[in-house]
Amino acid sequence: MVNKKIKSQLWDNMQFYFRDYNDITMRSALFFDGEIDEELLKKALTAVIESFPIVKARFKEGFFKSRWTIADDSSADGFFEMFETSPSEHTAAVEKYIAGEINPLKTPLFKTAIFRKTEDGKKIDCLVFLMSHMLADGDGFALFMKAVAEAYAAIPANPDYKSRYGMGNRDYKQFYEYLSGDEIKRAKKMTDYRYEKNERLRLPYKAGYDKSFERKILTRRVDGFDAVKKFCKAHGLTFNDVVLAAYFRALKKRLVLKDDESISIDCVLNLRRYMPAGDANFCNLVSKVKVNVGREFGDGFLDTCKIVHEHMAAHKDNLAGLGGLSLLNLMDKAFPFKIGEILIKLFYQNPLIALSNIGKLDKACAKYGNLKVQNLIMTGTVKYAPSTLLSLITYEDSIFFALAEACSAEDFEMLDGLIGDVAAAIGELK
Repeated sequence: MVNKKIKSQLWDNMQFYFRDYNDITMRSALFFDGEIDEELLKKALTAVIESFPIVKARFKEGFFKSRWTIADDSSADGFFEMFETSPSEHTAAVEKYIAGEINPLKTPLFKTAIFRKTEDGKKIDCLVFLMSHMLADGDGFALFMKAVAEAYAAIPANPDYKSRYGMGNRDYKQFYEYLSGDEIKRAKKMTDYRYEKNERLRLPYKAGYDKSFERKILTRRVDGFDAVKKFCKAHGLTFNDVVLAAYFRALKKRLVLKDDESISIDCVLNLRRYMPAGDANFCNLVSKVKVNVGREFGDGFLDTCKIVHEHMAAHKDNLAGLGGLSLLNLMDKAFPFKIGEILIKLFYQNPLIALSNIGKLDKACAKYGNLKVQNLIMTGTVKYAPSTLLSLITYEDSIFFALAEACSAEDFEMLDGLIGDVAAAIGELK
């Protein structure tokens, strides 16, 4: 039974349009050292779903308009799965599951699963979350994870617990409320959302995307985040400076640049930066900013870090991430939904190399009783070759890199070397 319809917003439609380039699915896996209470987790999910009703929605595309249709039922049964695995197959089973996708035209658009292995008589769980990127961005995804963990902790003492979090404003224009009049005028005049032809480079994939390709998430873990921060402080750098420098250098090893070409990295940017902390709640509010520091990266890694830092400092006041949003919104409002999809495919210059720093994962997102996190995977969408997305997240004193892709086996070898080089460069800063 359906009780509510919500009109789709700009970001919802844009994510749907981009499904030809990626699977518009976010995923995370928390590997614990013990067992989660399955029934308590279901109760926590039910409580949170009540506060985040859009997660039980189905996206309805129409020729003129698109909408979210939300069902009445908030039971966790349709959102939860349980799997028993052997110790030898545990990690591989998790990795295969989280490489799967959420189809935005089918329910559920959110899934939770427990993968349980029994080792030396002890039950050890991995908690997995999958969520359609149409529902929320990485920040919203992490907020949902935090809400579930808090409900899990609160329900034993308060069976009628209601989550303190909820739906946010899904209109992309909300951050304009916090800009000055001059900034709003500047933002609305920023209509550039395209790449120059000589910047749209691709890694040397052997083939374009094919539906038969394997989907895989490559990962690397670098311990010693505090030591990396000390390196940054000693040299007047930001953490993003060093990550970008490592990425640029790893890319340059694999790209042959022509005389007029330079490497551009499309960086995902959280537009909450323009709003007071905590105001956005659960929504989709991300954009992108192009980072291109030219052809020369210097001799050593520190040289590249300084070049990146100077570039970023020179552009820090240019309303990063707002370019082209007013133009995209005009297209979304002026044309029927299906015509907008055609126009995006015709005119949008899809970036081929991207980076997403999801940020620092709040420990509250992974607090389930006294269980300790042994490892984690958290990343955004699986990209389709030749597009590439490197993502990272920090948790306590570790940095977790992920590269999610659908490509040939031969191309995975190339990508494994790429993510390995980035992680090694960061690891050497300790």
